[in-house]
Amino acid sequence: MASPLKKLASDTAIYGITHSLGRFLNFLLVPLYTSVFSLEQYGVVSVYYALVAFAIVVLTYGFETAFFNFSRNQDPKVVFSTGIRSILATSALFVVVGILSRQQIANFLEYPDQSHFVVLFVFILALDAINALPFAWLRFSNHSARFGIIRLAGIALNIGFNLLFLIVIPRMIAAGQTVSWYSSEFGIGYIFLSNLLSSGLTTLMLLPQFSGIQNGFDRDLWKTMMQYARPLIWVGLAGIVNETLDRILLKKMLPVELADSEIAVYSAFYKISIVITLAVQSFRFAAEPFFFEHSKSDQPQKTYARIMHYFVVVVAFLFLATSVFAEPLGRLFIRRPEYFDHPQWRALVPILLLANLFLGIVFNLNIWYKLKNLTGIGRNISLIGAAITIVLNLLLIPIIGILGSAITTLITYGTMAVVSYSVGQKHYPIPYNLKIIGFYIVFAIILYGLNQWMQAWLGTIILPGIVVVIAYSAVVYFLEGPPKKG
Repeated sequence: MASPLKKLASDTAIYGITHSLGRFLNFLLVPLYTSVFSLEQYGVVSVYYALVAFAIVVLTYGFETAFFNFSRNQDPKVVFSTGIRSILATSALFVVVGILSRQQIANFLEYPDQSHFVVLFVFILALDAINALPFAWLRFSNHSARFGIIRLAGIALNIGFNLLFLIVIPRMIAAGQTVSWYSSEFGIGYIFLSNLLSSGLTTLMLLPQFSGIQNGFDRDLWKTMMQYARPLIWVGLAGIVNETLDRILLKKMLPVELADSEIAVYSAFYKISIVITLAVQSFRFAAEPFFFEHSKSDQPQKTYARIMHYFVVVVAFLFLATSVFAEPLGRLFIRRPEYFDHPQWRALVPILLLANLFLGIVFNLNIWYKLKNLTGIGRNISLIGAAITIVLNLLLIPIIGILGSAITTLITYGTMAVVSYSVGQKHYPIPYNLKIIGFYIVFAIILYGLNQWMQAWLGTIILPGIVVVIAYSAVVYFLEGPPKKG
């Protein structure tokens, strides 16, 4: 790989390792939640966090991407100061409105006796929104070590508080000790309280970055940033629709007595796709500032094409490796056996993994409208995806339940990839090698099918999985050759 690609790979490793390690540590909470809480209780948690994803997009309103874009041509300090002052003001307004509307929100969620949980989430969301731009500044200024340390510290604190509230204190009480302020009836609320405390302490760790607020507020710049970022709000909302609306629709459309337990199964096995999700998110942390920085170099399109090529090679491998070992991985992290009694769980994992593979491709493709300031077109592509998500979920959930949501996710991201590529080539042509990209994806899917056949024939999981993973790796080595210097 050429030096720009080496830089991207290095940045992805630096940001990715810390982020991936943090997310993996957070993922270790799944065994805790699925063992402490019932299926129905864990389903409630999933519903709340699905709504959080929507709200955080609105509260940051595309200013992370806007910050990277406008810092190419203007003083980054002024861009940051203008952006953070705006987000601080809107977050404060959100807290006031959220607290005043807490009962109405709880009623809408069909949890009328949980308005106190809504208040917790109002503050969680405000803090996470406020933290977004300081984290973006660390990425922009190449302070990867500080970025990683704060990320990991925040996640470690969240895990620590969860362990304290859900294991340590209950065991102390069981041993006869008195903890007067602790109430077992608060239940899943301790998950939310842990999140709030960790988000607040993360804000404190980011205080040195907030000193950039002293560089003033440029009203004209703010208007230009809003004009650029406004369509990105819809891009973000549509993306969250694609990622999380299925849980909300499952809650509304499935029978009341089944909804929460079905959502719990869907959410638990969705987390098995965390391997690809981590890869995509880690890549995004490094790639977004890289794409903007590299846009002024000689023939950046060729670099972007090579990035897509290597990205697909890696993520297709992750799809295959995770799919073939889904059962041992699942049983390692999902502790309650009733999750594996669900008749659709085996089909969920490969479908959701493949969907997330296409999500990564979509992220790569979408750089063209950000660079060309055509965020309105990006909004339209995302809205197409959201429309597909809504329509197919409404059609498929009544027929095949949670499997319908998984299939919908795959179709949505696949369609968005096709549309983004087709439109993008007209505005910002990038010479992607579609034949080799397509080959790696199809080859990984074929190997997965072969693995399923061998598992049924041999009656074992490990050996067939090892065989197909080695086969994929061998073909990659044959086609790509050893790493090249340069």
